[in-house]
Amino acid sequence: MVKTVLITLFQLLFVAEVTSQIDNNYLKVGEEAPIIKGVDQFNSEINSTKILQDKKILLLFYRGNWCPYCKKHLVSLQQNLEKFIKKGIYVIVVTPEKVEKIKETTSKFNSKFSIIHDFNNKIMNDYKVAFKVTKENVPKYFEFTLKRIRENNEKENNVLPVPATYMIDKDHKISYVHYVLTPIKQE
Repeated sequence: MVKTVLITLFQLLFVAEVTSQIDNNYLKVGEEAPIIKGVDQFNSEINSTKILQDKKILLLFYRGNWCPYCKKHLVSLQQNLEKFIKKGIYVIVVTPEKVEKIKETTSKFNSKFSIIHDFNNKIMNDYKVAFKVTKENVPKYFEFTLKRIRENNEKENNVLPVPATYMIDKDHKISYVHYVLTPIKQE
């Protein structure tokens, strides 16, 4: 059941239209998961080392509440949250969005899972999902994307995450990866 829910969630991310310059240098199954630290929208301190003592972690990277596919993904995630909790899975969503935008998202979608503002893109860089938005790697939607990023991210942060999801087991190893590889389209 959880696998079906995960597949459905990942399919929503897969249809994202923003393309990015990405290579195969992302974290793979079996690798050690970098530590996740931050404060979520409920002002709770999130530390993956503590969480992994008795739960698995489902880690998702979210572009922002301006992204229609991301919004659908968050709605689906919230609808299925109880299933994850019953399986002993703690859900963490990471985004470059400002804290006030995260709180708007939480209020709008009644999100009960932890959403962390990725200060200085540390978590995205640790998980190798960060990419800088440029005309070359987002040719079709560059102006739209840049405008939304400037409205929603911290000042001068033109970085977004690749749509990616990681399942992290209690031994701190990655047991599942969904990483959307969308190379630059050659015109």
